[in-house]
Amino acid sequence: MKFYIIFIGLIGMGLHLCRAQVKIGDNLQTIDGSSLLELESTSKTLVLTRVNLSQMNTISPLNGAMVYNTDANCVFVFDGLTWKNLCGAGISVTTSALAPSGSQIGDIWIDSGSDVVSVWDGAVFVPIGSNPKSGNGSPSPMTVTNANAGDIYVDRTTGDLFTYDGAQWIIQGNGIVATNGLTETTSNNIELGGTLTKPTLIETDNTNTLAITGLSEDNDPSDMLVTVNGTTGVLGKTSRSSLVQRQESVIVASNGQSQFITPMTITDAEKIDVYRNGIKIGFSVVNGNTIELDPNATCFQDDEIRIVQVF
Repeated sequence: MKFYIIFIGLIGMGLHLCRAQVKIGDNLQTIDGSSLLELESTSKTLVLTRVNLSQMNTISPLNGAMVYNTDANCVFVFDGLTWKNLCGAGISVTTSALAPSGSQIGDIWIDSGSDVVSVWDGAVFVPIGSNPKSGNGSPSPMTVTNANAGDIYVDRTTGDLFTYDGAQWIIQGNGIVATNGLTETTSNNIELGGTLTKPTLIETDNTNTLAITGLSEDNDPSDMLVTVNGTTGVLGKTSRSSLVQRQESVIVASNGQSQFITPMTITDAEKIDVYRNGIKIGFSVVNGNTIELDPNATCFQDDEIRIVQVF
């Protein structure tokens, strides 16, 4: 019977306390008139429910509910839709080598390894001002995974500048792309030398001529000679043997001698010159390798006959 009476008394006291103000801690006899619950202590604290990010996101409480997020090390309040971080006026700024966990939309992460500043969009950290991008070496789909047409990339090793056309990175260097017989060096200099990629015309005139100086002497008979097409001006090459050459023979004549053997087989009389004692004289063709001097040019003893034959 006594137990029953005590139980009824506790129930009544509980009903009374539910309608009253409650104070916990020091100075229990004083409480502000507008307080429903007061905590007062100089040595003890209020500890909110402690949960990690995953645990917090499974809770859908009343608006205004509060927890302490152990991943973000901050107090969060529920606004009816999402949990809001109360640290840093709603924005968290983290400087670290690894992206922080438990981030909220708008949180900022400064990568201490690359000094890249990123903002959390609710799913991933997105670099702020991601142009120009940069890295050590040329860009590629492996090193730059989020490229968009118009993006700019700077190679921190060489200083080369690249632009992305939506499909590939194109090197800009100093703004000039060397092609068609020109080469761009690693120091962004343009030098003569390279593969011609199309028919190329260099136009000269009597004033604006083209010259090459300082060529070395070459006596190798197997080397080729440069030729110029008389109609198109296109350069070509030919062997030395294909050019006009000559053979000559010197004969000491006997008295009255008029016929002489030529150095080569005769194919064209116009390609033969005959000299007696240094003076050019006329002749006629007798057969494939013999000529005969004009009648009034008959030799005396020991005259020198020189026959020059070109081919």
